Amino acid sequence: MKRITTICLTLAILVAVSGVAAASDPSWIVRGSYVKTWPSTDSSQTESVIGDNPLLNELSLDSGQGFGFDLEYKTSPKWGIVLLGIFTDMEGTFVAGLEPGEESELVTDNNTVDVYTVNFGANYHFTPESRVDFYAGAYLGWFSYDSVKFRLPIQDEEIKIDFDDQFSYGLNAGIDVPFGSESPWLFTVAVKYLISDLKESGGPREISIDPIIGSIGIGYRF
Repeated sequence: MKRITTICLTLAILVAVSGVAAASDPSWIVRGSYVKTWPSTDSSQTESVIGDNPLLNELSLDSGQGFGFDLEYKTSPKWGIVLLGIFTDMEGTFVAGLEPGEESELVTDNNTVDVYTVNFGANYHFTPESRVDFYAGAYLGWFSYDSVKFRLPIQDEEIKIDFDDQFSYGLNAGIDVPFGSESPWLFTVAVKYLISDLKESGGPREISIDPIIGSIGIGYRF
């Protein structure tokens, strides 16, 4: 499945790039959006020495929010090359002491994991001449994750987890609606699905993030 997706993405980018020479009226679109992120993820369990005791512990992630931007160069009425950047966070939960029947001894802390992703890809515009411009695209790039710290007061221990940068790819669908018939300003809504893992640097923790990212914002065509 990953190989098929990569092939389709490569073909889409090649077609978009090949349209640059044939474009008769190229234009730019810049979009700025509020984003909401939902990681479609499992948790990661491992055993670590916390305080003086080896404890089974769990790291999980939940939804977060942030902002994003798209910079699109229209090589033709239907094709555009896109640079995508998203700066968001996800709510991390660390639970130590996972043992059957001992829920009262669990120690939990929460903190946000900051996430930055930059992707390059192509959009295909299905209705470029219509009032509502519906488009879909494919991307590839990378995710970068900041370190996160959890404080476990009972053990008087601070847990710091570092993460490796990860390759990503994914799909996007959205609509642009001009504020008026001749207005360069746009109302824009989009949904993105990106593939990436959260891997601890030098450690055993690994979570498939694969976030769904919804965005709503304003665009400008020039």
